[in-house]
Amino acid sequence: MYKRILVPLDGSKLAEQILPHVKTMAKAAGGRAILVRAVPVHTEFLLEAPSESKKWVKAAEDRAAKYLEGVAKGLEEAGVKTEVEVLPGEPAAKILSAAEKENVDLIAMMTHGETGLSAFDRGSVAEKVINHSPRPVLMVRAFRTQIKLLHEGEIWSIKK
Repeated sequence: MYKRILVPLDGSKLAEQILPHVKTMAKAAGGRAILVRAVPVHTEFLLEAPSESKKWVKAAEDRAAKYLEGVAKGLEEAGVKTEVEVLPGEPAAKILSAAEKENVDLIAMMTHGETGLSAFDRGSVAEKVINHSPRPVLMVRAFRTQIKLLHEGEIWSIKK
């Protein structure tokens, strides 16, 4: 059913907790995971230091691409076809745009990534995506214990 799954990642271990769900769905449907990472570009920075900001944006995009390629390699080794794309700009808008451009069947993401719990009060990326997407969105909520352990740098696992 879900042949093309868009997977927004922010580089955090918490955001990556969506990957087992994506792997299961993609393998079951013979589908593909489209991994994306938004790289916010701050206009004020671009205006104040254009030459430095171009270098910073390029470096951030390169880091994002390398990160996504590493995640893709793990999924491909597990038998999931993948694509990767770096999205320069505001995360929620770029995720929604990519979903349309890639004609995805599903957007799958965690509710809390790098921004943490307090962002939900201000309108998190996940909240914006679910409120504005015309496509199905799978949101997997991170438990507070997972957030606490990941922020403390501890390793955790879910026992079957």
